[in-house]
Amino acid sequence: MRLRIPKLELPASLTSGLPRARKRPPEDSVAVRAWVLAAVLVGEVAVLTSGYFDVLTGLLVPFLTVVAFAVSYNRRREKNYLIKVMLAFFALALLAVFFREALSSLYDTRVPLARLFLWVQVIHAFDLPARKDLTYSLLSGLILLAVGAVLSTNLWYGLFVLAFLFCASGAMTQMHLSQARERAGESTTGSRGLVKGVVVPSALAVLALGFLCFALLPQRQGMNVTMMPTSFFQQIQGDFPGGVQNPYYEPPEGGDPFSAPPQNISPDSYHGFNPYMDLRSRGRLSDEVVMKVKSQEPVPYRGVVFDEYNGKGWEISASEDDAEELDADGPRYDLNLVRGSEPRQGPSRQVAQVFYIEKDSPNVIFGSYRPETLFFPASSVKVDQYNSLRAPYEIPEGSTYSVISQVPNTSPQELQRAGTDYAQGLKDKYLQLPPEGQERTRALAKELTEGTSNPYDAMLALTDHLQNGYPYDLSIPPQSKDMDAVEYFLFEEQRGYCEQFSSSLAVMARSLGIPARIATGYTSGEYNPFTGLYEVKASFAHAWVEVYFPGYGWSTFDPTPGYDSTPWEYRDTGNMQGGQAFGFIAGKAGEVIGPALKPVGSLMRGVASLDPASIIIAACLLGGASLAFIYGRKRLALIRRRASLNPQRSIKVSDARLYSRYKAITSAFEEAGVVREKDETPEEFSRRAARELEEPGVARLGEIYLYARFRNAVPAEMAEEFGNLEPDALAAAERLKETQKVRG
Repeated sequence: MRLRIPKLELPASLTSGLPRARKRPPEDSVAVRAWVLAAVLVGEVAVLTSGYFDVLTGLLVPFLTVVAFAVSYNRRREKNYLIKVMLAFFALALLAVFFREALSSLYDTRVPLARLFLWVQVIHAFDLPARKDLTYSLLSGLILLAVGAVLSTNLWYGLFVLAFLFCASGAMTQMHLSQARERAGESTTGSRGLVKGVVVPSALAVLALGFLCFALLPQRQGMNVTMMPTSFFQQIQGDFPGGVQNPYYEPPEGGDPFSAPPQNISPDSYHGFNPYMDLRSRGRLSDEVVMKVKSQEPVPYRGVVFDEYNGKGWEISASEDDAEELDADGPRYDLNLVRGSEPRQGPSRQVAQVFYIEKDSPNVIFGSYRPETLFFPASSVKVDQYNSLRAPYEIPEGSTYSVISQVPNTSPQELQRAGTDYAQGLKDKYLQLPPEGQERTRALAKELTEGTSNPYDAMLALTDHLQNGYPYDLSIPPQSKDMDAVEYFLFEEQRGYCEQFSSSLAVMARSLGIPARIATGYTSGEYNPFTGLYEVKASFAHAWVEVYFPGYGWSTFDPTPGYDSTPWEYRDTGNMQGGQAFGFIAGKAGEVIGPALKPVGSLMRGVASLDPASIIIAACLLGGASLAFIYGRKRLALIRRRASLNPQRSIKVSDARLYSRYKAITSAFEEAGVVREKDETPEEFSRRAARELEEPGVARLGEIYLYARFRNAVPAEMAEEFGNLEPDALAAAERLKETQKVRG
């Protein structure tokens, strides 16, 4: 016995005046579905390649999307009640999973949201019967592309944007063509020349317009400081040392790094990211990007502070055990609760920064001074007495953490009035110098600051002397004399690295009774306007000086030539993207083209000096280019001649002027009283006009126009046919006008 559910209907008297829902016809065009599927897959792959998803998800999501599109096409004419019920249950399950993941990572919900969007797209792909549903799917693909952009920090992500733009242009063009064919009553057919004639030009036009709008838009510097990004949270078991750990440097033999010859500087990591910094070390850092930073301001990223100078370099006087450990159940740490750290003094401004680690790095957590709130993916961190942060492990590639800092914002006038009322403990620690070896340095500092009335002006005088009196040079040889490193730099070598400049300023300041110390970290980096991130290379590692002012705390001075002498002072910069975008492109183009131009320059110099080998090479290159030009022209002429002899050749629609000529014909029809209705397609209008004008050839004109409307070129025979029918159509319109005049 078969159970039947009774059909419930309202009385006809109640429903007669209500509008009836129009059933959307199914989309039969395979081309439309293929283009939409391609755009959706681009959006999915853009998210899946961000590094936040496992391999299984990366394979399963695109595979199920393809299967879903196939099922949706095969069942486009069915009601699919069972599928819709199943999809509803899956959607509820996804929502439950999303809330569970979101509650476990309240400070960064980007990944749970991205996972939700991915699976919602898969579910939606199983029920795409009509064109409108495909449009929604295309829109969700665009949302996925935006989600991927949030997760990505790489400029190569632009390739996904270009691919989606191309696929979306093709999808929308095919949708428009399918709609036109549906109104004309034609069946779905292929469209030759559509990609070359419509899709590519449309995509390029949108790209050009988008770049122009991007260049004119202001740059947004704000951040949501209540929920800052971090990578996956980790529970840390047991205690860990609070000192600096750098995997790129071997621990010193015997424990004293200055009793043996200095280590060479590793190209992968700055030697100032250690518990000590030897001023005798030499070497160059690489230009490999080590981190990318989203920052509200281009301020330095501070990592390590040194306070004890021994004549050969700097050390951290505080013990590893002095660092205070902070524990948390989540990634957020309130650093104002640290008991042994330096208190905030004087006016400040808030600067938020997000760090994306691109290469394995020391356990140093970078951030602008003074850090106030930290979002780090570990259950424990340590803070030393200089407000420097230490991770419980060497930070691996792919890690993300965020720092909110209160950057000193004291004006020069306030620092000039700060005075010299230093606490005794501060003087004991930050005025320390070796008992001998800096006699000439002390005399020079006194000479340079003669006439200054306060420590701030004295620091400016010393900084100006170092920046303008000594060149910055990364090719200096090892220190050749056994003497104080600062004295050697100032009076013997007289050129050097940033650490020599900063050490000289700090030692001279201390000799004048001004508390000073060395800080190391990175400069702000190279801003990429397309990603909104500062790209920091290993070679951007830097050292500068921090000077104490009573009542205002520590302020920064940078004596290295080419650097801002007070890098933490706020400076308002333009926020328009245009100049930054074009400058970034020009810089990258120079990096690419520069090496290629070097051999050309060497070759031209060789020719100018009458070098035989250079002359022979230049002659061969010039001869080869000439032959390529001559034979290339001949080949092009041959191709054109063959095309002119081909009876099946095509003619560009713009060259045949089919649009303007058809417009003139329809205008003549309207003057004769045959006006196109609002919902009529060109083909339908031409057929009606052919009947009213009693000119059968007019119907064929509409067919030719509809064919050419979505193509870049038409066969020559079709253009010739249009030209033969055109006079007859215009003559028929004139006859109708004359007939109407006679009747009138």
